[in-house]
Amino acid sequence: MLECLHITTRADVAAARQQARAEAVQAGLSPTRAEDIAIVATELTTNILKYAGTGCFLAQVMPQPMGVSLALIAFDDGPGIDDLDRMRQDRISEGDSAGIGIGAIERLSDRAEIVTGPTGTVWACRFDTADVTRPHGLDIAGLRLSHPTETVCGDVWGTTEHRGGVRLVLADGMGHGDSAAEAGQAMVDGALHRPMHPPKQRLLQIADDLKRTRGGVMSLLDLQPGALRVDYGNLGNISAFYLRRGDQKRLATRDGYIGSPAARPMEERIDLEPGDTFVLHSDGLRTVGPEDTRPLFGQSALMTAALLMANRDLYRRDDISVAVAHWVRSDD
Repeated sequence: MLECLHITTRADVAAARQQARAEAVQAGLSPTRAEDIAIVATELTTNILKYAGTGCFLAQVMPQPMGVSLALIAFDDGPGIDDLDRMRQDRISEGDSAGIGIGAIERLSDRAEIVTGPTGTVWACRFDTADVTRPHGLDIAGLRLSHPTETVCGDVWGTTEHRGGVRLVLADGMGHGDSAAEAGQAMVDGALHRPMHPPKQRLLQIADDLKRTRGGVMSLLDLQPGALRVDYGNLGNISAFYLRRGDQKRLATRDGYIGSPAARPMEERIDLEPGDTFVLHSDGLRTVGPEDTRPLFGQSALMTAALLMANRDLYRRDDISVAVAHWVRSDD
């Protein structure tokens, strides 16, 4: 599912349920688990109608270093949920919903998070296949949306485990549509194929491999908690920043694109600290400023991505993608 489903009527709730079930099957989850996910989708979207009147719903399969996860995201611009603790009790729900309440959303999900307040509510629910792990304490998530006129997305992200850490990569195929999607996937596949090669070397290899294709831009992070470092590589306008102890720190980018004969990727090494969150996003989002990052501190990787996707003031008319890595503190 590469577009947000707008929730305005009960018919949209039924559509969300069907889409969530279909994505669960695509993720390889069991039929029983798919029905749990359909119930959660029903509750999330019914709550949008109840508390906000309108909102958006997204069901999307996310790659993991091992296995895959399914994300259910729901967000609205309503007044928020006042009595969240009471609503967490099972069976407290809207009459036309599945009748299980917010408490059961949290129980049926492998992880369910909510951020709610006077400017709206964001839900991020995650369901993992049995082989999903969190290697080296790294929490990985990402979301993407296609251009409003397309059914495929030129923004692609991926991740893999490598010695001592995890590689996270995000690519934006030039333009949008089928050719952009093919270019984006080729770049990500290339970056994940040889994870032992450092970022700059791998980007140079990919640039050479794809120099006669449409190409695109990409950023790559090698997060290595054991060595307390991150190796970062970039070519083109994929934005990157990290959050640490209440501050946002931007990473540099270099003009150019994969596929250009003159491609000159850059590389940088950053210290890694427990609790750090690293974010990559395409130019489908405008520049994410300090005021946009305030809600992100202390959130999981998936909720970080969901909050950015819910901030529609950041949208440009383009493919949109966000990929996030959070090094979980021992007390998280």
